[in-house]
Amino acid sequence: MKMPIICMRPDGIRTVNDFNSEYMYRCWCDEAAVAGQPRKGSAIKSAIFYFVLLSMVVFAFIYSGNKEPGKKFGSFAYNTVLTESMNSVYPQGSLITSWAVKPDEPLMAGLREGTDIVFVKDEEGKVIVHRIIEIIEDYEDKGWRGFRTQGVDNPEPDPWVVDEPNIIGRVTWHLPYAGNILALIADNVLWVVLIIAVFTIILTLLKAAFKKTGGKSY
Repeated sequence: MKMPIICMRPDGIRTVNDFNSEYMYRCWCDEAAVAGQPRKGSAIKSAIFYFVLLSMVVFAFIYSGNKEPGKKFGSFAYNTVLTESMNSVYPQGSLITSWAVKPDEPLMAGLREGTDIVFVKDEEGKVIVHRIIEIIEDYEDKGWRGFRTQGVDNPEPDPWVVDEPNIIGRVTWHLPYAGNILALIADNVLWVVLIIAVFTIILTLLKAAFKKTGGKSY
């Protein structure tokens, strides 16, 4: 909007055109003031966006660098669901977090039939997420319990019994498909960083150009 020119008649009489000019002038001032100010919340939204991107990259580094079964982060363990045996509960590719427990911790008493657990199946370190369907006290006179498990989408129980010391933890939370996303970032981290850098530069240039034109579209 162009700045209007206000003219007063010599006799001091105000006409309709005078009022219209004053109204247009006030509108022009308001528009110029708004255009020169950043939009409310834009800085916060940008900060949240970049924080999420950076967090995903950092966590992908941590995730890929931790090779032990039941990757640990403080009191929690995290893994990716690799099969479809629990697909109706935890879709394949989900990120699973579990409360990490040890054989001598009282938390083991919280393991009961119906509890979803994360455990190491064999010496190769294969990690599985299945549901407890039966508990065997003092399994084979070993002094600890054994757990029969089953994937909820499997027709039959697992052919093995899980020794209590092989349990990593009980499932506390999951995020669908996040495990696959983290794995993708970890495998292509340089490309991800490059894309983020280019995107940030383009966004900065666009904001500068938009501010220079006063937020107007032509």
